[in-house]
Amino acid sequence: MRRSISFFAILALFANCNNKSSDETKSPKKADVAEESKSPKETVQAYLSATNHFDFETAKKFLISNKENQMILETLKKMEKSIPDKEKTRFIDKEKKASYFEKEITDSTAQIIVTPDMDAVMPIEFNLKKVNNNWLIESVISH
Repeated sequence: MRRSISFFAILALFANCNNKSSDETKSPKKADVAEESKSPKETVQAYLSATNHFDFETAKKFLISNKENQMILETLKKMEKSIPDKEKTRFIDKEKKASYFEKEITDSTAQIIVTPDMDAVMPIEFNLKKVNNNWLIESVISH
């Protein structure tokens, strides 16, 4: 639970980033998600983009279905409901900027460290696993 709370705190900090446009950080189209096999880094980027745009159905496609990941999505859904529409629109329109470090990648597992480009923000560790030739997020850990 502590990791989930830390993750959401960092996710909320993404909302306070300056607006920096980039084609790489736009939310993926649902058809693209189903058809393309993404690298571990692209999977994490697409997941973060989907959650930052409150597209939980798309975000769910990047996760291994387990209790921890389901709890993360449910908490994000609750967080979205608590954000006023005016703030939500501002949140959705902001592009996020972060550094992605591919710490370890094997044939079946990967570890991606994401550090938001802001002061005093802790990195987020994404552990991925290859399932049916697609990279999926197994766990999310905030440091």
